Amino acid sequence: MSLLDKMKETAQKGVDKTKEAVNTGQEKLEERKLEKKIEELKEELGGLVYGQKIGSPAENADAEIVRIVDEITAAEEELAKADTTDKADKADTTDTTDTTDG
Repeated sequence: MSLLDKMKETAQKGVDKTKEAVNTGQEKLEERKLEKKIEELKEELGGLVYGQKIGSPAENADAEIVRIVDEITAAEEELAKADTTDKADKADTTDTTDTTDG
């Protein structure tokens, strides 16, 4: 393998690592967005339930509670799916160390 080929291979490994880091960052950002959405929905849900408990519920409180619970459930499922995918991706990663003589 020529010096130029080794340089190309090393550069490609660097590009691959950079792409992997960017993808990981994007996944983490998406996960954080889902977590924030869940937090906001739970806060909204708490307000509706509180209103019911103190005797001044919103007009459509029951329907809103159902909608919010459904949204939370969907977001949590999506978050769990993303987490499962992340773990599977990490398990599939193999050592790409060059062991050729050279």
